[in-house]
Amino acid sequence: MYELQKFSIREGINLYYINDDKYKTVSMSVYLHRPVSREEVTKNSLLSGVLKSGTATYPSMRQINRHLESLYGTAYDVSVSRRGAIQSLVTSCSAPDSSVCGENVIDDVIELMFEFMFNPATEDGKFVENYVETEKKNLKDNIESLINDKRAYADFRCMEEMCEGESGGINEYGYVEDLKELNSFNLYEHYKNIITTSPIDIFVVGKCDIDDIKSTVESLIGRYDFSITPVAMEYTDAKKREVKTVEESFDVAQGKLAMGLRTFIGADDKLYYPLLVGNSVFGSGAHSKLFNNVREKSSLAYYVSSRLDKYSKVMLISSGIEFKNYERAKTEILQQLDDVKAGKITEDELEISKDFIINQYRSYLDSPYMLRSFYLGQILSGNVVTVDEAIENVRAVTLEQIIEAFADITLDTVYFLKGREE
Repeated sequence: MYELQKFSIREGINLYYINDDKYKTVSMSVYLHRPVSREEVTKNSLLSGVLKSGTATYPSMRQINRHLESLYGTAYDVSVSRRGAIQSLVTSCSAPDSSVCGENVIDDVIELMFEFMFNPATEDGKFVENYVETEKKNLKDNIESLINDKRAYADFRCMEEMCEGESGGINEYGYVEDLKELNSFNLYEHYKNIITTSPIDIFVVGKCDIDDIKSTVESLIGRYDFSITPVAMEYTDAKKREVKTVEESFDVAQGKLAMGLRTFIGADDKLYYPLLVGNSVFGSGAHSKLFNNVREKSSLAYYVSSRLDKYSKVMLISSGIEFKNYERAKTEILQQLDDVKAGKITEDELEISKDFIINQYRSYLDSPYMLRSFYLGQILSGNVVTVDEAIENVRAVTLEQIIEAFADITLDTVYFLKGREE
């Protein structure tokens, strides 16, 4: 079910197809992969906004929208995403299939996607200056808006402090201080440097003639000369260290406690699924020990949960607490972690936690975006399994495997966002 088909277009460029007739749309994405670096991350983030603004054939939003209307309301987006040490520039389109509109527009949509990625609007040998300046302002606002969401800000700051010098500590959207150095000329030079040297993955999800799409993609790719440098998912070889504690003060009524732990287990590790199930028991959902013991029974948190970053080998615990409960909340959270390490897990807890993950996996089958995101993560981490295989891997997890997976989990960084003193 939902088998992933792979077609090699040329070295470093692959086409993936998932045959899904559940919807009357065909969802497509072109991913251009870059190694995450502090020097480049802001450029790539800004680049996504500029590429979205216009192409050589459709140089304005009005012309783009008019063309989209002719393609029966096709939707599009250009964005960036990051998975561990890889940042991806993504062009996406969702178009109706031929059963809806009475004609096949997929080839035209694919050509439009390549137009956004490979044939942007330019003037005098550079990007359109007005587009660059507008997107610089938009990106600046987007980066600065993080501070307004104190929960997300605390989580980011914890990762930033914990993963200093690692890809996991880099903001995927970039840095405001880097924007002042960017302009329509040097951004275009960066674009030219990466556009034909980066690996590309193309995803198609829906009911369509994949042979026809493959032929179209091969024709479009053939217009350009590629010299691709591979990009690998590199894991940080972190070491155990003394716990790092960071506190910041803001005018807030509720404290934010974020705790970063090293799991030393990545997506390609044999203990990944036991770690995933163990995290579900520990803090992923309303069935978890953190929710029921720290929030409900002890009333030490307004919210509390844990999540895994399998690409950085990190577990992040996020909670909102009263300032006075800082020590008690931290102690109780770590006690729940110790209970999982010791195997203090009932049969009901284990089965409910597995069902929680399995339902999440099944929900991917209802979303073309989630389905291709799931498989892209598998591809980048080098361990491709189907959704059904992932579900079976979860079902097979034992209590003993969870104990083994949690044995080396170590608290690394504690970040506390507190109120200002009177």
